[in-house]
This record gives sequence, C-alpha cells and structure tokens, in this order.
Amino acid sequence: METLWFSLVAVMIAMYVVLDGFDIGAGIIHNFVATDDAERRKVLASIGPVWDGNEVWLLAGGGTLYFAFPKLYASSFAGFYLPLIIVLWLLILRALAIEFRSHIHSDLWRPFWDVVFGGASLLLAVFFGAALGNVVRGVSLDARGDFFLPLWTDFRLGAEVGILDWYTILVGVLAAATLTLHGSLWVALKT
Repeated sequence: METLWFSLVAVMIAMYVVLDGFDIGAGIIHNFVATDDAERRKVLASIGPVWDGNEVWLLAGGGTLYFAFPKLYASSFAGFYLPLIIVLWLLILRALAIEFRSHIHSDLWRPFWDVVFGGASLLLAVFFGAALGNVVRGVSLDARGDFFLPLWTDFRLGAEVGILDWYTILVGVLAAATLTLHGSLWVALKT
C-alpha cells in the first residue's frame, strides 16, 4: 500500500513539474525574448489560461503526502522549513507579478513586475532543482527520524552538506535550464 501512495505522490509532483514547468520557463525567458511590451503580453497570454490551475497538482501532492506519510511530511517540512517558505514567497511573487503587471500603465510599473516575474521564476526553478538534489542525495535522519540541514554551507569540497551546496546548486541550475527549454518550446508553440 505504501508503494501505491508513494507512486501517487510522485505522479502528482511530476504532473506539477510538467504542467507548471512551462509557466516557470516562460517566466525565465520573459525578459530576454520579448523586446517590447506587446511581445511580453503575448508571452503572458500564452500561459494566462493555465498558469494558476497547474499549481493544483502541487497542492494535491502535498496533501496526499500529508495523508499517506504524516511522519515524512512532518520531518521534511520541519527540516526544509526555510526553503519551503522561500518557495511559497516566490510562488506568491510570481502570481502578483502576473496579476499586477497590467493594472497601471506606467514606465516604472510594468518593467518592475516583469523583473519580479522573471527573477521569481528563475529562483523558483533553482529551488525546486535544489529540492530534487536533496531528495536524490538523501538527508541524514537522527534517532527520532528528524533532520536539520543548514540553508547553505561554506562551499568547500568535502564540507558538511547543506540544503544549498555545490551538488544541489548544480541540480538547481540544470533544472532551471531544463525548465527554460520547456518554457521556450511552449512560447514558440503558442505565439
């Protein structure tokens, strides 16, 4: 039964990455491929109908993880508390940038939200990749089944591992590159 629940959580998280990955990738390339406001609106219009619905998969995966594996949910959310709060704020900033960008027609307002949208998308991809790197590498648990890792290390070779170290940052950069390609293909298809 645990294998079934684990597979279900993995499918939900994978669906989030596939379906919301092009949104994140489009956000990363948003400021680089679109040279003027009309082109930026086209990029945003390509993800507009689906961007917020895709995050349901992330919520469903987290809720299923809580239901099926409460101890894993508790220890992982306690150990990764700060990075998860950062990811939450990045998701909020992306949503605010998409929604607020068109409210005021100003020379400062739209470029500000364009930079917020691109920066939050890039950092979100890197943090999701770093999370994947930590899952693949594994984290050390204490006798109670809890763990705590520092947010970052001193980045020396052979130093203590952290949530952000050379390996996880490398996986994060690779994830950002992959999602950028995913978003580029989506924008090319839809515009």
